[in-house]
Amino acid sequence: MSHDINKYDRQQGVKMAWHKLTEIMPEITLDNNWLTSWDLVPVKLQKNGKDTKWNVLECSDIPELEIGMPYNPGSFRPITNAEFLELVRQSISGTSHKIVSVGSLKNRGRVFLSIELQGMEKFVAAGREFSAYLNFGNGHDKSSVLWVNSSSICTVCNNTFTSNLIQVENKATKVNEDDDDLNIRQRHTKNANLKLPEIAKLVDAAVGVQAEFQIELDKLATIEIAKTDAKALFAGFIGRNSVADVTKGLSTRASNTVDKILELHVNGAGNGGRDLADAFNGITDYYTHFSSGGKNVNRQIISSDYGAGNVAKQDFWNMVRNPVKRGELIVRGDALLTNTK
Repeated sequence: MSHDINKYDRQQGVKMAWHKLTEIMPEITLDNNWLTSWDLVPVKLQKNGKDTKWNVLECSDIPELEIGMPYNPGSFRPITNAEFLELVRQSISGTSHKIVSVGSLKNRGRVFLSIELQGMEKFVAAGREFSAYLNFGNGHDKSSVLWVNSSSICTVCNNTFTSNLIQVENKATKVNEDDDDLNIRQRHTKNANLKLPEIAKLVDAAVGVQAEFQIELDKLATIEIAKTDAKALFAGFIGRNSVADVTKGLSTRASNTVDKILELHVNGAGNGGRDLADAFNGITDYYTHFSSGGKNVNRQIISSDYGAGNVAKQDFWNMVRNPVKRGELIVRGDALLTNTK
């Protein structure tokens, strides 16, 4: 996995990240962090001693460091670190919070900041602990839109930046459109800065999204499900994209997957095989740790956080909360199991 924390970058955090490059800071503030120590300086690109229509981005502390390619200011509007941090300030104004990670990537081509909101740092739902983060990201080098999201992934490197960006882009293209997480993006258009206050209002209104997740998971913990129905639910989910004819049953691989998820539903960490929260946790556990075979750790992480595993977890979350869809999965699963040899 590539962290892309390069020569001119830094990641500051309250604890050490997986890449072991974190500059530990017990307290990170909007007035004292890596992004306040430098900013963008747009400079007119010249040719033969004359100004062209192109600008180039230099750094205030290292003028010889250029970020990205030359750009046309008529179509691309950089959002400075100062503007980025002011967006964060307005978004969380009046909210108790803790900045847990901030930094730059790809030699300052990307910048990010992650926040824990008070009371949501390690919230408990259905007897389990979850981490909730409010993430902000921006691309100075045209590799990313300005984005804001809420997720269980704290941005500490380019992998986690990309994961959160993919979540935002998927939402924009209506992939997993039932997802309740906050996902906002803003392209670097000519008047992008004028939209920042509007974005701040949207974020401010949505900081309770993770609390809603907590409520929804607690609801699932009140809905008991028999072991046979749970197995049918998992079978219907695993076989949801197979051909309509269920008389062929499940393949050996799919059948083994159902058995593994059922095992995690019953015996996984914090589970007892009692309710739909256990079922959701079984699915989450499987696609987080086992869906890619469990032998290649990097491959499993990529699937769980960015790929098919992440999509599967979101799909199950949306289906299991819907009584109609849940019932359809159980009926389909019963038929698949009955016809599995």
